[in-house]
Amino acid sequence: MLHIAILAATMSLSAVMSLFLARISVAGRYGASSAALSVFFGLTTLSAGLLLATLLWPDTSLRQWRAVLGAAALPALYLHFAFGSAPDRRPGAAEIFHLAPMVAVAAGLLLNAFWAIDPILLVTYGGYLWALVRLHGRGAQHFCSLGPEVATTLLWLRIVIGVLCASLALEVAIFSELLWGGAIETSRPLLLSTMLFFGLVSYALLGAMGRPSLFEHVYGLVVDRATLPTETEDSVTAEPADYALLQRINAFLEDPAILADDRLTLSRLSKRLGVPARAVSVAVNRITGQSFSDLLNDRRIGLATRLMEEDPDCSLLDVMYAAGFGSKSNFYTQFKRRTGMTPAAFRTQLCAGQGA
Repeated sequence: MLHIAILAATMSLSAVMSLFLARISVAGRYGASSAALSVFFGLTTLSAGLLLATLLWPDTSLRQWRAVLGAAALPALYLHFAFGSAPDRRPGAAEIFHLAPMVAVAAGLLLNAFWAIDPILLVTYGGYLWALVRLHGRGAQHFCSLGPEVATTLLWLRIVIGVLCASLALEVAIFSELLWGGAIETSRPLLLSTMLFFGLVSYALLGAMGRPSLFEHVYGLVVDRATLPTETEDSVTAEPADYALLQRINAFLEDPAILADDRLTLSRLSKRLGVPARAVSVAVNRITGQSFSDLLNDRRIGLATRLMEEDPDCSLLDVMYAAGFGSKSNFYTQFKRRTGMTPAAFRTQLCAGQGA
């Protein structure tokens, strides 16, 4: 009964995490990285469900398909960290090769080549563990675009590596136990493996709810999207209270130190001002026709251009961080969207104008 209860809890928590991260991916920031992690938790949900079905109905033929899910889950988890080096990166043709382990295991099942499945899974575990350890070895250099979230991301990566190492050892123990005639229903290594993944999912979910830096950007996105005015609210003429609130917002964003904080979100600003996040969003939208994110990026790009005008020799990386951008690609995208040129082209034009 304990095993069944843990599996049911793992299924529930994994499903919540999968939907949570899918929503973040759709919101647009860290899309590929969040999507890969959402896929991992989705596969964990299905795997726990198949194992639960196996324990409840021992004669089911579904158990063997857990191997396919396991072969797909590891690449998804690896891609989450791999995409962390460039949050705005989109999956390319090269990522299709990460489907190879899943396809190989599925082919083994369909062709009744069961002897090949365990070696494939062993190679998959070893290969992706090695790849994750290499990412960890590159450390802050690989995750530099995450800014202040680097330390927490590396901690998350270390936990994942530890869990996968323990899981690999337990999978070997489970295989040995079944090979010697043991029953899956009474397998202690399998129970320990289930508890291990329950702990991993619980840590991830509690981390998201606790809002550490790894998930901090999530809240700004969700709250900003959730608090956009409805069509009815948007059609209402701005009131004096809206103008007064926008004046407070603008005064707050005049401080370069505040703009330099890349963790600044709608929810954080609303707390600092002591007003509901929805009131901030509605006021900004009614008066400027923008979302809070657009307004914030306008102010940050304005600060970036001023910094370059004041010191043309300042490196673009220093300008980027001083303006509150943690991602180089996002900085370039927002800068070009608002000025019509890249930061480098803007600075070249600025220097040419000053030299004339």
